[in-house]
Amino acid sequence: MPNDRPSRRSLLVPTPTRRGFLRLAGATAAFSALAQLQVTPAATAAAGAQAPGDRFFDDAETEILTQLMQCVVETGLPDAPRVRDTRAVATVDQVCRGLDPAISGLLPLALRLVEWSPLVFDLRFARFTQLAADEQDASLRSWTTSRFQLRRTAFLGLRNLCFLGWYSQPEVWSLIGYQGPLLPRAAGGRVPA
Repeated sequence: MPNDRPSRRSLLVPTPTRRGFLRLAGATAAFSALAQLQVTPAATAAAGAQAPGDRFFDDAETEILTQLMQCVVETGLPDAPRVRDTRAVATVDQVCRGLDPAISGLLPLALRLVEWSPLVFDLRFARFTQLAADEQDASLRSWTTSRFQLRRTAFLGLRNLCFLGWYSQPEVWSLIGYQGPLLPRAAGGRVPA
């Protein structure tokens, strides 16, 4: 009697379709664009003007991003501020609001996947935000070594956003030896002409 159950391999690797391929190509292009994102200081300075209800990420995604950023930018230096003590996450949120939705639209989904990745990829019954710091590091390391290029590229995009948000904050400039802008800022945050 033939076995009507699908093989385990077919459950893990879906049958490729044209539509699925195009979605995968679009997602890869969006995450690749994020991985190479460069934002001007003027765009990051605008993050301070954000209205409280005008956000790109919801509360749960903001918490995931906060913990992800803390892992990514951890310096080990005792005088380094915590991500929560800066406007780094608000800066990323503001930048994402200004990006083309074709590029930024997958970010909430990517953060949700980071949240559930211990269960989905590591078979651990915990979410990312529930893990200890060393376990979070191990979970993120698995993103960088994944056999799935889309997962590795998504992590690079998220990591780039974390660095952008973190190193745009005046509280962390001294950690990298940056003394700040050469020209003082005028009222309203603009550099005088």
